Amino acid sequence: MAEEAMLTRTMSLIAAGASLPLILNAIVTSVEIDHPGVLCSILLLDESGQHLLHGAAPSLPHFYTAAIDGVAIGPCVGSCGTAAYTGKRVIVSDIQTDPLWAAFRELAGKAGLASCWSEPIKGSGGRLLGTFAMYHRDIRGAEPGDIRAILAAAHLAAIAIERKETEEALAASEARARRACAGEQASLQDLDTLFNVSQDLLSIVTLRGYTIKANQSWHTLLGYDSDRVMRSRFIDIVHPDDVPIMISANDRLRMGEPSVNFIVRCECADGTYKHVEWHAGQAGARLYCIGRDVTERMEAEAQMQAARAEAEAANRAKSDFLANMSHEVRTPLNGVIGVVGALAQTNLTPAQREMVELIQSSGATLERLVSDILDVSKIEAGRLELELREFDLQNALGSVLDVARIRADEKGLGFKVEWGGSARGLFRGDSVRIKQILDNLLSNAVKFTTQGEVGVRIEIEDVAASERIRLEVRDTGVGFAADGAADLFERFSQADSTITRRFGGTGLGLSIIKALLEMMGGSIEVSSTPGQGSVFSLNIPLPRTLALADYDADSARPAASTPDIDVSGHPDQDRPLRILLAEDNATNQKVVELILAPYGVDLTVVDNGEMALKAFEDATFDLVLMDMQMPVMDGLAATRALRAFERGQPQRQRTAVAMLSANAMEHHRDDAYQAGADLHIAKPVTAEGLILGVQEALSLNAHEPPRQASA
Repeated sequence: MAEEAMLTRTMSLIAAGASLPLILNAIVTSVEIDHPGVLCSILLLDESGQHLLHGAAPSLPHFYTAAIDGVAIGPCVGSCGTAAYTGKRVIVSDIQTDPLWAAFRELAGKAGLASCWSEPIKGSGGRLLGTFAMYHRDIRGAEPGDIRAILAAAHLAAIAIERKETEEALAASEARARRACAGEQASLQDLDTLFNVSQDLLSIVTLRGYTIKANQSWHTLLGYDSDRVMRSRFIDIVHPDDVPIMISANDRLRMGEPSVNFIVRCECADGTYKHVEWHAGQAGARLYCIGRDVTERMEAEAQMQAARAEAEAANRAKSDFLANMSHEVRTPLNGVIGVVGALAQTNLTPAQREMVELIQSSGATLERLVSDILDVSKIEAGRLELELREFDLQNALGSVLDVARIRADEKGLGFKVEWGGSARGLFRGDSVRIKQILDNLLSNAVKFTTQGEVGVRIEIEDVAASERIRLEVRDTGVGFAADGAADLFERFSQADSTITRRFGGTGLGLSIIKALLEMMGGSIEVSSTPGQGSVFSLNIPLPRTLALADYDADSARPAASTPDIDVSGHPDQDRPLRILLAEDNATNQKVVELILAPYGVDLTVVDNGEMALKAFEDATFDLVLMDMQMPVMDGLAATRALRAFERGQPQRQRTAVAMLSANAMEHHRDDAYQAGADLHIAKPVTAEGLILGVQEALSLNAHEPPRQASA
């Protein structure tokens, strides 16, 4: 797809009559965008065929491009000079050790270039036109994808160069024809010669649109004889829908433009149509027109556009399906997990408690599986996005470490956490995804370890004035053989098939970790020994948002007091919390009722958004729990209406709204916040999760500044 996109952009620039430097720069930029970290250049062979001249290199240092501009080609002149001399591809993996670069090592080192691959740019008949080069700042060899990229770029550059040469030749021919008009005999001879040898459509047209001269290609391409061409106006063979395009081109010529380019469908003698790209210029009372059949190119572009539209439609359909499946699976799962969570809070016999814990464990596993499948699907569709926010490193990772410690204690395993000396402070990144990565690695470590310990080390490394977090998770578990590491991060794969039989699992977790790390610009490494354990090491770019010294100084100051929010009662009044629940599913209504019952909450339950709005207008509540998908009026519309009602009642205290929904994808959360919700609580929800969500929503609302009445 990258090569096709580059082809489309290049051909569009060529069709638009862009300059050769602009087209070459576009080719280089396209390759650099599709291959992050790569620097590319195009050098053009001069007229003597002995030197390379600068063509395009927008990302290379200016001093480097200036130094090689005009370099003579030869058998040992770097990658490009050698490729131009031999006419063959030259791949240099290490510039500093390769003899081809002996004369240019210092220059390359100053420019920070470590490897270079150069492809000769060859035109029709194998004519050498220049070279396309791909540079890297690290030592590396060429992969198949790299070879395809430089081949495609060199091919496009050849098309652009030869096309511009053709256009310049045609422009020169037109100029010669105009000059020759001053001499009648020379004019006729030159014009006849030009017309006879050209495979393009050539014609001379009056300002009224009548053709006074046309070449043989009109018959070859469109099937018209000379009489038919002379009897018709040019506009008569243009498709009716394309007539405005031609009229616009004529208007531009009348306004003084020296030449115009446009594409219209021209009718053939047999009634079919062909796309013809025209280049027309005016001299005196005559229009000189050159047409080229681009039907195949237009059809190819149309097919590419249709394929792209079809792929986008498929992705949209897939996303809609995933959203619906997420809702449909999470809704009944919420009933299972919620009811079992409420049941666990009651007096149970040991046997009953064991059964409840088994159900809870199975429900948690199923919820994680649903989340993993949704993550994989979003990654495949390119819809997974990072949410970059400021967060406190130790606070963010602390909860994950606490949960892992509990899991390790339950299995009788040791659990050790080591924080590096600077592993604290405020950073900017996607803390949710970082926690997901750490939780997954720790879950695997505990699951695959039967004796010994699980350890975690967290460090902040300063690399080239840029901070990176380094996480290391080690265990004394089953381990795996070195040859299994290659498949470890593939979807639905385990390093050892016996691991799946012994411990279960889908093999999705590590593939998701790898994809998330790549999105963050990070990486992961693993080492393992069968029967002795494994070590997973990963690093992620993570810039600080506050200097460590300032963070430590702020931490030393006394913390400001915050309102004491308690689910069992209103923080400012001696009464139970009043909560309005809008939920159309009877099972989920009962789940929330069972979870909140021990806290003495005054709970009002309604079946849809319209009923929620009516209840909200008739009474005051401390919190609204709003489902997203409901009949009559959905949760988003109800939340917007609720906020609109509040704006009309400035004396009324703002009420917290938590979206309690099985719609758990990122754009669902964004929609909830835009509608006016304070929090999004994803189903299935546990008793602990719901209570924490209620506390957080009330806490956020407690810090909400008072609203001002409108004038």
